[in-house]
Amino acid sequence: PTALLALVVIMLCIAVGFSRLSLHRPNAGSSYAWIEMAFGRAIGAYGAWLLLVSNFFATMAVSIPAGIYTLDLINPSRAQNPFWDAAVGGIWILGSAVLLYAGVRPTALVTAALLIFELVVLAVSAVVAALHPSAAPARPTSISSAPLAIGAFGFINAMTLGIWMSDGWEVSASTSEEVSGQQSQAGRGGITGLLVTAVILLGCMIAYMHLGGIAGFSEHADDAMAYVATRLGGNLWRVIVILTVLISTCTALWTTLLYLSRSVYAMGRNGTLPSLFGTLDRRAEPFWSLLGIAVLVTVCELLVGLSPTANRALALVLNASSVFLGLLFCGSAAASMRIFWNQQRERIQGVIVPGIGFVALCIVLAATIRFEDPVLRAYALVGIALGIPFALLVRIGGQQAAPQGVRNQPPLAP
Repeated sequence: PTALLALVVIMLCIAVGFSRLSLHRPNAGSSYAWIEMAFGRAIGAYGAWLLLVSNFFATMAVSIPAGIYTLDLINPSRAQNPFWDAAVGGIWILGSAVLLYAGVRPTALVTAALLIFELVVLAVSAVVAALHPSAAPARPTSISSAPLAIGAFGFINAMTLGIWMSDGWEVSASTSEEVSGQQSQAGRGGITGLLVTAVILLGCMIAYMHLGGIAGFSEHADDAMAYVATRLGGNLWRVIVILTVLISTCTALWTTLLYLSRSVYAMGRNGTLPSLFGTLDRRAEPFWSLLGIAVLVTVCELLVGLSPTANRALALVLNASSVFLGLLFCGSAAASMRIFWNQQRERIQGVIVPGIGFVALCIVLAATIRFEDPVLRAYALVGIALGIPFALLVRIGGQQAAPQGVRNQPPLAP
């Protein structure tokens, strides 16, 4: 919990920068578009690479647990088979894409209803867990000494994982072109979403750690909520908790695919990606961008399913998603600083506050990459390096601008 709290403070600084950019520079491409505005096309293309890679891994980081819990509910013998987990997770991805294509507004209404159910279950389970006999040692480690107990790297690594855990708040920035009310709603929505998510996560983490203990969760890293249900006792809790996880998965997948599809649409619109992805269908929906990412992420998910164990597959996508998301947030914070540097009225919220978040998050990510598992470090470094030729291709061989008909698309459907 302490690591998550520290990470949320950093992310809150960056969210303030997002809110100012959403107000003054609304764009469906959000992060990558702001990076391009601030630093030019080549660096903007690198930001586009980070956005694509981070959200590809973020989608898989949600859908793999969805596969695990779905199989745990209907066919437990397959639940720890990584390929089966990936295959069922792929079905979740495609289903979420279909739901999103139905429209942002109806999908948001369904999501809101599911969210209410999810919050009720989490609140009740957290209270029951807090009142349940603890599985932790008789003299548990105090929160103030937690960093010393798990070691400096363990604390830093937990902060990096917190990037993925708290992710989703920035989706409001990618819908800033679709806001029908005051333009500042997108920025306020992001900050509110981050704070609400943090409160829920911290409350549940404290209660569940009391219930299961560090050792117990270490042994159930790939099915932590199923372990919570077991500790709470009874098959009824198991069914309720797993259904709640699947509902959470549905909403998280929708959020990630929304962010990614709008970003890919913006990339096609300005020529970073093929112009086909920057077109809208007759319903004013970015059909081709949504279809392209849904199919590609599903294929990548099946490849990740070739990992030796489900836990290893989950560790890979979680780590990669957290690192690349963190780098993208750093780029967005730097863009805010650059864009508002000469604007006196935005000096605090647009420059100083996101600047603090930028420096702190860079330190966290550098320490994570330096000291993490060699295989995970290799994936991170390769992903970072591959963004360079991508940016060069966009700058040298790519289109300098999308065709006129693509740039003058009608507004996205609300």
